[in-house]
Amino acid sequence: MIRGPKTTLTLHRYTSTSDGGGSSSKAWASVAKISGVLTFIWADERVSADRERVENRYQFWMEFRKGLNITTKDEFSKIGVAQRYRIIYVDNILEQDKLLKIDLVQTR
Repeated sequence: MIRGPKTTLTLHRYTSTSDGGGSSSKAWASVAKISGVLTFIWADERVSADRERVENRYQFWMEFRKGLNITTKDEFSKIGVAQRYRIIYVDNILEQDKLLKIDLVQTR
């Protein structure tokens, strides 16, 4: 069981769909809505080429779901808010298939 305020995120996967004419279109598709605990870790601010870049790091703790494979090629978004979180690491705690710790980065 995970303790803390629950947050619901939507998992997105980059998919390729054939158009029937030999080419394909690529887009982000929603895969699942997942509840867990989203924890802020740290922030980093940089200025380069007269542009400010803010990078926030988070951890998302969720219960393991059979049949749902989350990889670093996927992204999360927060429901109701235009925020995207890129997945940088997925850890199946002690390989027990009970708890996942997912490291996320949000860039603005």
